[in-house]
Amino acid sequence: MADDATKPHIRPYIVRMYDRWIILALILALAWFARPVFAYSLFYRGVTFEHMLILPTAEHYYKKSINVYDKIPQGWVGLGELYLMRAPSDRQKYADAVDTFATGLALNPGSFTLAFDLGRTYFLGKDWRAALASFDRAVQIVPSSRFALDFAAWSAYNLGNRKLAFTYWHRLLALYPGDAPVRAILRRFGG
Repeated sequence: MADDATKPHIRPYIVRMYDRWIILALILALAWFARPVFAYSLFYRGVTFEHMLILPTAEHYYKKSINVYDKIPQGWVGLGELYLMRAPSDRQKYADAVDTFATGLALNPGSFTLAFDLGRTYFLGKDWRAALASFDRAVQIVPSSRFALDFAAWSAYNLGNRKLAFTYWHRLLALYPGDAPVRAILRRFGG
């Protein structure tokens, strides 16, 4: 017993300091690679608030999703569509929607949804040239998109380029031969 009293008190080994630094580095590395998961969860949180019509909170979560990880298009789409929803009554929201979709498309060049939504925004603003360029990009990403081909045709038609419009409509008809509205459009305009 006398030996126990003279021994210095030694804590049992749990985790030494250098182990803590290794664990911290591992956690930070995992958090870095888990950013897309966090961004998706924030995006879906924004969708929840949008469905409850609590739009400022939805906008907050969409922005958070973009800030966490900007390489997924969902946050950009959600935020841009939220702005586009308010665009008819607020010209600034229209500009915000264009900026949001354009920035998102620049960061996610393979996103059909961002290209299509950017084209749709330009189309609603009657910027036919920019709309045609965006819809053409959407068609390059997904060549069989019925809506992108039709919007591209209408954009070309509104620009005055009937030949290009008929090209898009014929392409649409080749993909979907039973499309009665396109047949009616071609009959009506003589294409």
